[in-house]
Amino acid sequence: MSRTRWREFVGGLSAVVMGLLAGTDARGQEPAQGASAPGVPEVVGGSVWSIEQIVRMSPAELDALYAQGVVAAVPAGRVKGHALVAPGKPWAAPASKGARVVWQGKIFDPSGTAVVNRFFGVKAIKGNVYAAESWRDGQPALIIDYSETSRVYARYRDEIRQVGPGLYLGLMYTRSNPPELKRYFALEAGR
Repeated sequence: MSRTRWREFVGGLSAVVMGLLAGTDARGQEPAQGASAPGVPEVVGGSVWSIEQIVRMSPAELDALYAQGVVAAVPAGRVKGHALVAPGKPWAAPASKGARVVWQGKIFDPSGTAVVNRFFGVKAIKGNVYAAESWRDGQPALIIDYSETSRVYARYRDEIRQVGPGLYLGLMYTRSNPPELKRYFALEAGR
């Protein structure tokens, strides 16, 4: 099996496993009304200070936090990733921790224009990085576009905003009409 086909296989397998681990996904969640929904835990000045806070948030809290986030370049190199599995559910934290076996995060190119995901410890699923409008609220976001770089993930698009020091909240969408929120994820840089 060629290296490219192996990476696509691993990426496809990881997408299936992530869906199974989640049991549910972010589909059908309505965005929070306004940028400051009540109940966003321990947010100080629009920022959170730990991944543990983010993992325990509900979809409405994550939407409110994302709305408060800012566009900031993610530092080059390895960035630890956390799939936010079953947000708002009692088992969200352990499920998200278990999902790290499948997806470990992203590696951002020093140029700031490319990224590759890490699944099962293997670099797979490349994407192009650029700033553009969010599909969530039309405001600026850092976009990771897989449409030209991956057959497996071509139907997905990620967007990211910084929500705290070294912390980024991401939304993964399927390219449908209208775009559908598939999953929330978080990135930790330099921790």
